Amino acid sequence: MSSAPEAASYRPPRFDVNVEDEEGAVVLRLNGELDLVSEPVLAGALAGVDGRPLRIDLSDLAFMDSTGLRALLTALREQTDFKLRGPLRPAVERLFELTQTNQIFSFE
Repeated sequence: MSSAPEAASYRPPRFDVNVEDEEGAVVLRLNGELDLVSEPVLAGALAGVDGRPLRIDLSDLAFMDSTGLRALLTALREQTDFKLRGPLRPAVERLFELTQTNQIFSFE
């Protein structure tokens, strides 16, 4: 008997993006794990921002890999008014520290 899960029973980690309007800004609240599998969900939400001020709330983001970080860096480059919100969970905070991108992003 194998301890490996069957392919049909595999489910990727949960990831959700809640989109809200707040005082003229688009707020994306990320929840779960942002990685290669879930990044297209974030990309879809970012596509709907249409140049409005953007706030991304990372408070409920449990994990982020380099793919997620790249998506945030792309949004930073493409948006004129862009800020991140926390507090950050340890795994996410560690990624920002290791890559020194905590010095590039503006946090509210």
